[in-house]
Amino acid sequence: MSTKKILGFTLTELMVVVAIVAIIAGIAAPSFASMIRENTARTQVNELLALTNYARSEAIKRQSNIQVAITSLGASGWKAQILSGTELLKEMDKSGSVVSVSAVNLGFDMRGRRATGTDNCVSVSYSSYTKQLQVGLGGSLKVTSGSCPESS
Repeated sequence: MSTKKILGFTLTELMVVVAIVAIIAGIAAPSFASMIRENTARTQVNELLALTNYARSEAIKRQSNIQVAITSLGASGWKAQILSGTELLKEMDKSGSVVSVSAVNLGFDMRGRRATGTDNCVSVSYSSYTKQLQVGLGGSLKVTSGSCPESS
């Protein structure tokens, strides 16, 4: 009599593999959620950086002062407007965002430098992650971790 060889997995082997995968997923899930929160804050500050770079380049191109008015909408997000005098050049509405942003007025003169009397730092926060966008005296823009100092 010949015996047939059966290929495949037993139910016990399959259950062991499922248990191992569940343990690994349980260990990885908290760090994955943390990564998503940090990336959300980073994405919002990078969008703000792009908008601020646009404002600076418009100030140089138009040879006039340009203002970036950032308004905090509390828990429902933020809004930013680029103004040349009273003319609205560009607007970014993040009113559905879960990220909070400090309300500030950034300004650039016709040489692309930070205008006098304007703020130099914007804080972007989500959960426990805070990033800041700093505007140097020469108009340079830098994103770092942490919140802005009180006297910005």
